[in-house]
Amino acid sequence: MARLQTLRRRPRLKEVATLAGVSTMTVTRALNAPHKVAKATRVRVEAIARDLGYTPDLTARGLTLQRTGLVGAVVPLLTNSLIAEIVQGLGDIVARNGFQLLVGATGFSASGEEAMVRAFLSRRVDAIYLTGISHTSATIAMLRQSRIPCVEGGNLARNPIDMAVGYSSKDAAATVTRYLIDRRYCPLGYIGAWPKDNDRARDRRRGFEAACKSAGVPVDDSMCIETDLDLKAGARSMGALLDRHPQVRAVFCSADTLAIGAMFEAQRRRIAIPGRIAIAGFDDLDIASEVVPALTTLRVPRYEIGRQAGEMICNRLAGRAVAAPVLDIGYEFVRRSTA
Repeated sequence: MARLQTLRRRPRLKEVATLAGVSTMTVTRALNAPHKVAKATRVRVEAIARDLGYTPDLTARGLTLQRTGLVGAVVPLLTNSLIAEIVQGLGDIVARNGFQLLVGATGFSASGEEAMVRAFLSRRVDAIYLTGISHTSATIAMLRQSRIPCVEGGNLARNPIDMAVGYSSKDAAATVTRYLIDRRYCPLGYIGAWPKDNDRARDRRRGFEAACKSAGVPVDDSMCIETDLDLKAGARSMGALLDRHPQVRAVFCSADTLAIGAMFEAQRRRIAIPGRIAIAGFDDLDIASEVVPALTTLRVPRYEIGRQAGEMICNRLAGRAVAAPVLDIGYEFVRRSTA
């Protein structure tokens, strides 16, 4: 305790070595490669380091080894369970390979992503995971110049910065829309997230419109609402859509969160689902199968996106070839009771 009180700055490696009666190299080995040090020495060094509150200077170590052991993940939100599953898959793989994951949220802002990438690169991360395929030109230039592994995940990139893993949001949305059309649920409405700096939301609306056009179904812009990505926004949008177009027969929502909010609003108005109006979502959240009626939706293997991204990054960092730098992970349509 006395030693802790006398230190008014970050403890140094040399101080640990002096108190342990060993060389700085032995301290480094004891903390980073304990199998190379005698047990008694390792225990003594660890105890002193713990007592001092010593932590290795990874920045200095990274300059020497040209590696920091850090992987950056840039995501739009930290509160979204879908993103959490991707990050978990990514984190599990990089941790298994001896790397630590740093996560930063941008709030669906391309300029925020640019700032986050710049911050991660300034901390010399060994690789970066990005959400989606829409980036500023400065972000793309920084990453290409850095020459570190980069994976774009979620929406599928045809010409990625480096590597990509995901699925086509446009094709997936078209699959759901075609199902509604084939079931003769017309006229059709659409509720989606704001598309600005969100290529997944943008492409889901494009998929909806493409499927309608292919089937000869007119798209009425007044029946398409874009909003925030939460339950209340889904409910508000459904209310606005029903007020404008009480004859609407089905609504495709670009996210389950919006679809469930829309369901709650329809139920508050005592509108039968799917007897009077059909509702379909996108994501297959856990709650989608538990609401009554259960939600028709589209399932994406979110954990697998993160896992595959982690494998790509770790293979590249280990000097191994990546078999498929662009990996289409696919999706699955899930038919339930709401449509």
